Amino acid sequence: MSEPRPPLVVVIGSVNIDHVVVSDAFPAPGETILGRSTQVTLGGKGANQAVASSAVGVRTAMIARVGTDPQAALARAGLLDRNVEVQGVVPVPDAETGTAWITVAAGDNTIIVIPGANHEWPSQGDPLEGAGTEADVVLAQLEVPLDVVERAAAACTGRFLLNAAPAVKVPDQLISRCEVLIVNEHEQAVVSGQPAQGRATDPSAVRKAHAALRARGAKAVITTLGGAGAIITDIDGITTALPAIPAEVRDTTGAGDAFAGVLAARLAAGDSLLEAARLGTAAGSLAVRTAGAQQYRADLDTLRATLATVTPAEKG
Repeated sequence: MSEPRPPLVVVIGSVNIDHVVVSDAFPAPGETILGRSTQVTLGGKGANQAVASSAVGVRTAMIARVGTDPQAALARAGLLDRNVEVQGVVPVPDAETGTAWITVAAGDNTIIVIPGANHEWPSQGDPLEGAGTEADVVLAQLEVPLDVVERAAAACTGRFLLNAAPAVKVPDQLISRCEVLIVNEHEQAVVSGQPAQGRATDPSAVRKAHAALRARGAKAVITTLGGAGAIITDIDGITTALPAIPAEVRDTTGAGDAFAGVLAARLAAGDSLLEAARLGTAAGSLAVRTAGAQQYRADLDTLRATLATVTPAEKG
């Protein structure tokens, strides 16, 4: 008998080269200040999530568009170095690879993205190029054109996960394809049409938004709330609040991507939604402790050890 095929996550989305500046404060308009350090690294929500998925030991393939500039080779090499398959990372003639310009200061960040080749996709056909029939999980975000994501969802025969970021209005047909829809509090308000009343992390407001999204067809919904943890409504309509894991925040860039990538990988590996989300919160907690979107890539043992240091106070 042949060996069973290992689980596969296919991530379709953006690939950028990130240019990160770390400083003590953000400059005011027209002001020049001295920074602490700079770094150039692989980024883009799609690439960040693929790297997080691969880091926990699940076979991961990337579907993306890059340019024909030297940055493209840097992006592909960065993915390969992190054990992400790149056969689906296609160069676009006469296009530039996407870039992001990130300033990190006081535990926060500002980001300017130049999409470049991330917005250069064929207008028809299966953007997954057949990989959707092999994948256990397809994970998408919204840094590529919405119609590309819609076609990927239609071509997916396994579990389709959407991280609806950056926030845009998402059509019902796409929401109905989502086994899991992942949003933060801002994205939740835009996508659900149910703005939070009072505090953005108010559990009652999150429950109301989840109910609206599930009524539109999403099977399960997760809202990540940064330092307030995450709230999950599963396929049976059961809502659980996961507490955050305490962390000294240095840079929040990529924390949500770490959560989404680990969640996708662990669902593909057979974990329950709640267990996969717990590991995702551990990944997010570790990610904020270093500057840059991919500077800390936690393996599964590290995530489990991180969870073991806290006693979750989960609430239904």
